[in-house]
Amino acid sequence: MDDQVGFNVSAPWSWNARHFADQGCPRTGGAEFLLYSDTQVTGGLEVACSPYVLFNCLGFPEQGRMAPVIALYLDDHFPVFDVQPMEKTDTAGWLNLTLDDEVACLISLVAGMRLRAGGRVRKFGTEGDRRGVPEFYSHHVPDWTSAARPTYPTPQRFSIERLDGWMDQYLTLGREDAVTLIRAARHFRDALWVADTDPELAWLLLVSAIEIVAGREAHRDIAPPELLRQEMPPLAEQLLAAGGEEHLAAVAPSLVNTVKATARFRACVEKYRPDPPPVRPEEYAQVNWDWPKLRRAINQVYAYRSERLHAGVPFPQPLCGPPMPSGATWEERPSGLAAAAGNAAWVAKDLPMHLHTFGYVVRGCLLKWWQTSSGGTRTAASATSC
Repeated sequence: MDDQVGFNVSAPWSWNARHFADQGCPRTGGAEFLLYSDTQVTGGLEVACSPYVLFNCLGFPEQGRMAPVIALYLDDHFPVFDVQPMEKTDTAGWLNLTLDDEVACLISLVAGMRLRAGGRVRKFGTEGDRRGVPEFYSHHVPDWTSAARPTYPTPQRFSIERLDGWMDQYLTLGREDAVTLIRAARHFRDALWVADTDPELAWLLLVSAIEIVAGREAHRDIAPPELLRQEMPPLAEQLLAAGGEEHLAAVAPSLVNTVKATARFRACVEKYRPDPPPVRPEEYAQVNWDWPKLRRAINQVYAYRSERLHAGVPFPQPLCGPPMPSGATWEERPSGLAAAAGNAAWVAKDLPMHLHTFGYVVRGCLLKWWQTSSGGTRTAASATSC
């Protein structure tokens, strides 16, 4: 092994795991983690993607309760981690997630199901240690509160075979794209987790998931100072006049994330939006998927999000309640001509879609971005039909 191989502290733990294996770092052991969901995992018993193996551990979630449904095994090639450099503030790779929960966020996005890691349950030594040692001292069953009628319906079953290839596509991403994907996937997973107890927070998390990707798109091929010059020339000129190129370079990274945020959000959805859901409700309860109509609906969601954050105006109550069954699935939008709650009322055109419909759009966008960024070849249908 090259003695210079070390931690990229600005990369996700789960991404670094492949990096060290590819660099020839020796295997120092292994670990197994349990991932919990209220969705039953079906199909075969395992999906391998070095240095990971995903096992269907045959957990059976009871109504309203979590169960261990996937066991995640990791071959550990990590070198000794001395200490995080502290010469300057560095949050470029800050995720506040453990390795196993990073993977849980990715699987949650692929499957469209709630999934959270409970921690390590078995530790393995070097080659020849086939049994490992049980280790539950830091393990915990994730807390989750269910609802009799879900605000965000998730699949009852998911086949583990549908995960095949996705981790490989994640591990081929560049470092910055990997950080972006984990951050966006976490927002999606957390939105599912709180949807039944705090649907307004779920709306905010889903909008932010798109904004994370939209921001990365804007920065991918252009440095922040140049981006500020293009999008806000007068401000860039003021910064140059005040302190020259060094001042512009120092300030630009803090400003570009807020520049034309609405336009970036809309452009990201337009570029990566998924096809309509494969199973639709009755026509009266469908969202019009033609882009001019869908764009108006997406713009309305973004406006509600901005009003909630900046003026404290709550999301419309009909968008925070459970959808009604329709045909073989659920309504995509409230189907009435109008709705009222407390001292407020909304007509149909101002109720663009239910939370789970917007979640479908967000998930489809993130999966398409993931495929595009990794050079994947999956079709839109395979990305969103899980």
